[in-house]
Amino acid sequence: MEQKQTREHPQSSDHSLAIGFYISAIVLIFGVTLVLAGLLAPAQPVERNIGINANLWWGLVMAVSGCVIAGLSLASPRRRARRS
Repeated sequence: MEQKQTREHPQSSDHSLAIGFYISAIVLIFGVTLVLAGLLAPAQPVERNIGINANLWWGLVMAVSGCVIAGLSLASPRRRARRS
């Protein structure tokens, strides 16, 4: 069965992003939220168990990894080839 390309739903467009971009955006948002919670919330209950502020450090890890994955998704070779 042949697929028909319509104006509403083109099969390929220049505006499509990989799913990794959207996942990295969610990870980045959660990371920033955890960093803010780690900085603003009282840290005694979290620090008492393991000795570090887990919300702050995991938030930083998530925010950095979200930025790296989003950058890699935007700079992917497939996306660059589609532009040219």
